[in-house]
Amino acid sequence: METRTARQWSVFYAYTAWSVVLIQAIFPLGVLLAFGTPVPALLAEAPAATAVLLVQIVVGAWSGHRALALWSADALPEARDRWDLPQVGSIPADRSLLATAVPSAVIVLLQLLGLSAAPVLAASLTLLAAAALLRWRWQIGAAAAVATTVIAMAFGLSAPVAFPTGALLLAVVLTVRISLWLAAMVRELDDAREAQAQLAVAEERLRFARDLHDVTGRDLSVIAVKSELVAQLAERGDPRAAEHGREAAQIARTSLAEIRSLVRGYREADLATELQGTASLLRSAHVEVTVHGAAEDVPAARAGTAAWVLREGGTNILRHADPSAVEITLRADGVTMVNDGAREDAELREGSGLAGMRERLDGEARLDVRREDGTFTLDVRFDPPGGSR
Repeated sequence: METRTARQWSVFYAYTAWSVVLIQAIFPLGVLLAFGTPVPALLAEAPAATAVLLVQIVVGAWSGHRALALWSADALPEARDRWDLPQVGSIPADRSLLATAVPSAVIVLLQLLGLSAAPVLAASLTLLAAAALLRWRWQIGAAAAVATTVIAMAFGLSAPVAFPTGALLLAVVLTVRISLWLAAMVRELDDAREAQAQLAVAEERLRFARDLHDVTGRDLSVIAVKSELVAQLAERGDPRAAEHGREAAQIARTSLAEIRSLVRGYREADLATELQGTASLLRSAHVEVTVHGAAEDVPAARAGTAAWVLREGGTNILRHADPSAVEITLRADGVTMVNDGAREDAELREGSGLAGMRERLDGEARLDVRREDGTFTLDVRFDPPGGSR
């Protein structure tokens, strides 16, 4: 099965797959109950055929699991129903289905030799039918269940036995197909959530790009014009070339200072606004956000740094984690962000994002990161005035 990081999909797939396995295992026993024949009695009456049936139950359950694995490896169905929901189609057949058919052939042979019983044969054939029909569209499975009931009665099977057998087959087919449909919806929702998180990160990058354009666009245009003017004046020997050259240099220095300010703090963004924006960004990705403290708790001299930490921390969480809850704490001495999307088997390494944060905070704050009990903590503590640590 294709590896997926979304926990909701993984949990729901495991639930669906093992439900199908359980249904496939219990279904033949239900058919035997419809005949009113317990397994111990069949073991005494037809031991060889009953033993083959028990083997087929195990193989049939494995076949059901394989069917789910094949289905989950495919892309989401493009076909939609009238409610614009995934319309689950056919599932590819494989050798597990053929392996389920072999015990049925053995039981048919034992029946012809007089070494089997009718309940064992009926349970085996309906188990094979269920293994095959759960791979096709539900309409085909439902029609086959009805046809099974009619054919069984045509061959002399009593109605009290034929109807429960057909009803059990119909229940198996519909239950499995509905489970697949629900799993398709969960997978689609997970894909939509991932796309939404990526869009949120893209919007944050666009916001930075717009700010960078606003800062540099006008100044670079002025520098280009003045540079051309300086070149023309210099060619004519006009002394004003030096004055315009100095003006161009001053504009370049001012623009560079603004760019540095932008990189460090998006032009000293308002902390309250940034707190609200980060929380909204995370909630747009269906993350529960809890805020302890308020923007007023952070000293004014540290508000720009705190706002930048919130922006970078929120973006990194969406890019590198899969959280369901994030806690943000604002204090006079720092900012802490805790998310529950840390992978237990992942090695704690500082990538370029954390390394860049540490470099930018040098001289202003100390950055500490740690992972414990499935949570990842980003803790920033402001340096005391004067730079002493």
